[in-house]
Formats: sequence, structure tokens, C-alpha cells
Amino acid sequence: MSGKKTEMILLLQAENYAVLGTVRHLPGLCAALDDQQLWLRGIPWPEKPDPLIQQLPAMHTYLLDKENRLFPLNGLTPVNTLKQLSWKPLPELLPITLPISAMPAALPNCLPLRLQPCLQPQSSYALLTTWQTWYNYGTTAAEARLKALSFAAAADHKVLIIGHPLPPIPGKEYILQHQLLLPAGYSFDPAGIAPIVSAHLNPAGQDLLLFDTTGAWERIPQTAFVTASRSAIRLTQKELDNG
Repeated sequence: MSGKKTEMILLLQAENYAVLGTVRHLPGLCAALDDQQLWLRGIPWPEKPDPLIQQLPAMHTYLLDKENRLFPLNGLTPVNTLKQLSWKPLPELLPITLPISAMPAALPNCLPLRLQPCLQPQSSYALLTTWQTWYNYGTTAAEARLKALSFAAAADHKVLIIGHPLPPIPGKEYILQHQLLLPAGYSFDPAGIAPIVSAHLNPAGQDLLLFDTTGAWERIPQTAFVTASRSAIRLTQKELDNG
């Protein structure tokens, strides 16, 4: 006779360890390794699991009762008893070591921070282009078109433009995820860790972090941006010429 189910348990292959990074931020989750298997618990039942949990590549999904018996998701008869395992909360199991300079970020041992191509539709938030391209556009564009934009210029004569709609000029587009600017068409691998990365690299949320496809990043203070206008662009040109 089946008892009352209290939580959902997932069984994954140990080689899929890194995918837990996608659910690391969800509260209450714990995991344990058992030979070549990885167990995940702390998923309340009968509440509907978070969509990120539903996307995990589980080999088996079980329901656990108060007697520690494992039931198939739609079964009435237990198939096993949950072993005594060394459970650890995901933030402890998946530690993150973070750089303090503009070097590639690293999540050692289990979660190297990298980007991968993404096929999901993405709305561009920023455009990185050359200063000359921006200057030629900005000094001839209508002020009404410019006022929706802000820009930050660098000493190497590159400029980052943010706003909507972005100007129709050549450049590299970026999307915004939790104050992180990722190249358009890319996402973190594993997916879903943008909130974790942002919380550690940019806890105050006062800067934008600009990533390239290798995972290298640089910090851009919000104070570096000025509202776009013809006069602001011409003034910045003078500063670049004098710099």
C-alpha cells in the first residue's frame, strides 16, 4: 500500500553533473553522487516543479514517501528504498570562484563558464561599433531618434550603444540578461546560470558586464554612459582627440 508522497526525486547520470547549474539558484535542492548516478531531491510534491527542473535530463523520476520508499511517478507500488547518501545543497556542491579583473570567468571543477550558440529568439539591447561609425551616424541623425539611446566610448575608439531601437549601423549586437551583455545568438552553457553569475560578479547591479563568445568579460560602469545627442557626440569626439 502506498504512503503519502512528500517530494519528487530525480535520478541522472553522473556525467550530467554540470546541468545542475541551471537549477542551482532554486531553493531547497540537494544532490548526492552514488557510483555513476546522481540523485536530486528537495522538489516539493504535489506542487508543480519549476520548468527548469522539468528540463533536466533525468533517467528516472520518483516520488518519495515518509518511509523513504521510491515510487514511479504514476505507480502505486514502491520499486526501491532511497539509500543513505551524503546530500549537499546545490550552492555547496557547485561552488563558484570568480575573478576580480577582466579575465575569463571560471566556475572550477564542474562548471567552466562558457557561451554556446542559442537558437531562441533574442531581442538586442546593445550595439558595439567603431567610434567613427557612430559619429557619422549620430551627427546626422534626428535628435528624436538619438534621445532613446545612450552610449559609452572607450579610448580605443570603440563605442557601446544601448537603447531601443538600436541604430541601423554595422556592429556587434548584444542581449541583456541580469545586467550581463551577451553576444546576440549566444547563451551561457549550461543555460540558466546568468542570475548566479550576475549575483557574484555584479552584486550591486550598478554596472554592465560585457561578454565575448569565449567567456571573457569587461566591466562597464553605468556612469560611463551619456544620453545620446549631437552635442554629446561632438564633445566626446573632442575628448577622444585630446586623449
